[in-house]
Amino acid sequence: MSGPAVTPVPRVSGPDEAFLLAEEKLGYGTSIQYCWVLDDDPGIGAVERFAEQLSHGLLHRSVGPRRVPGAQRRWLRSPSAPQVISAARIDDAAIGAWADEVLRAADLRPSRGPAWRLHTTTTTRDRRVVVLLVSHLVADGEAIMRAIVAAADGEVAELPAPRSARGARAMRADLRDSARQVRAAGRSARAAVRSARQKRRSAVPAPTAGNNSAAPTYDPYRASLVTVDIDRDRWHRCAKAHGGTGNTLYTAVTCGVVHRSGVPVGEQLRVSVAVSKRGGPEDQRANASGGVWLRIDPRHRWPGDLGYLRALSREAFAAYATSGTDVPDDLQALVRVMPRRVLGAALRSVPAPDVSVSNLGVLDEKVRAIGGVPASSFLLRMLVRDRAGRDLVVPGPGLSTWIVEYGDRITMTVAGFVPEYHGDSAQLAAVVGDELSAWGLPHRFW
Repeated sequence: MSGPAVTPVPRVSGPDEAFLLAEEKLGYGTSIQYCWVLDDDPGIGAVERFAEQLSHGLLHRSVGPRRVPGAQRRWLRSPSAPQVISAARIDDAAIGAWADEVLRAADLRPSRGPAWRLHTTTTTRDRRVVVLLVSHLVADGEAIMRAIVAAADGEVAELPAPRSARGARAMRADLRDSARQVRAAGRSARAAVRSARQKRRSAVPAPTAGNNSAAPTYDPYRASLVTVDIDRDRWHRCAKAHGGTGNTLYTAVTCGVVHRSGVPVGEQLRVSVAVSKRGGPEDQRANASGGVWLRIDPRHRWPGDLGYLRALSREAFAAYATSGTDVPDDLQALVRVMPRRVLGAALRSVPAPDVSVSNLGVLDEKVRAIGGVPASSFLLRMLVRDRAGRDLVVPGPGLSTWIVEYGDRITMTVAGFVPEYHGDSAQLAAVVGDELSAWGLPHRFW
């Protein structure tokens, strides 16, 4: 007669664990920011109700302890109360600067405290501004969107209580998982050795001319941040007039900002295009996104025909669909036991894109509104923060951009991580403005 079924423990694994390892081993984390500007103030009570609704969903997770070394950490319902931080009234012209400062100061640690919080203020014109900060460890952009929709619908997520990580049952579960992880690390180590041997046998001379891009820094107070609104109809008419789509125009504008900034580019301008790999409603992974790389010949300059980018994108997306680019869990089991210094050295050899672009598409109306009031302006972006206050030596883009569509506008956010070329936020804004003007696109900065 068989014993009672063992309920699976929701473990922090896959891409989620990559963010946890970055936090615990390398000392840095990534915060995602959503910002709503509400012309009609629904009141602080509406913001507090929004926080309460979010606390019943998947954003309200914490990373629980493990009882046995080598076991994966577990997801638990956070014991923290939802946080709403109210700031003093600001001038309407200072909304962008206020949102920038909130993002730069973000320091969320789901393994030690809250994974998200709300900030809010009002303006001299009686508008309400709300910022949601979320640790990337507990959600990517699409997961946050889903969590907000679920909150609007009154849904409650099932998450293990903190007490489930205590006691003999938790110990036995961690022992089983630790044994699995040891076996996985062994498989990964053997595969790594075989791969290294094969590479040595088939080694060819490395090309002498490569990419010469400037190294980025992820100090949040040295990053240049820009937010700009563009007429939605004009954007899509411009894309069509140049033989492209909204996506290809977005990529071309971002590449134009790189060239105008004077950032050195090698034989290719490497652009990582964010893609979602998330399934249906049952897919509760915190992170389920990937990146399609476009390797653009830097001799192609825009404004101009977008046909080249369309063809390049089709080819890259088709290749990505069959590439199997996910990081195997076995490899993460090996990374988990690597000393910090060894992991840091390994990361420095990982190729990184020059640019990352993320198109969030059309904003769900349930996401756009707080307290029944739709946002007149909305942004989404993220920022890496080094916990120790030192420059990070990790692979990453020198420029990141995001766009989202809603109402009559598109909002584009830009983050520059190469201060010697991007300068401060005002300098980068001038470059972005010049690029948009070259395409004939009227715009307004936050």
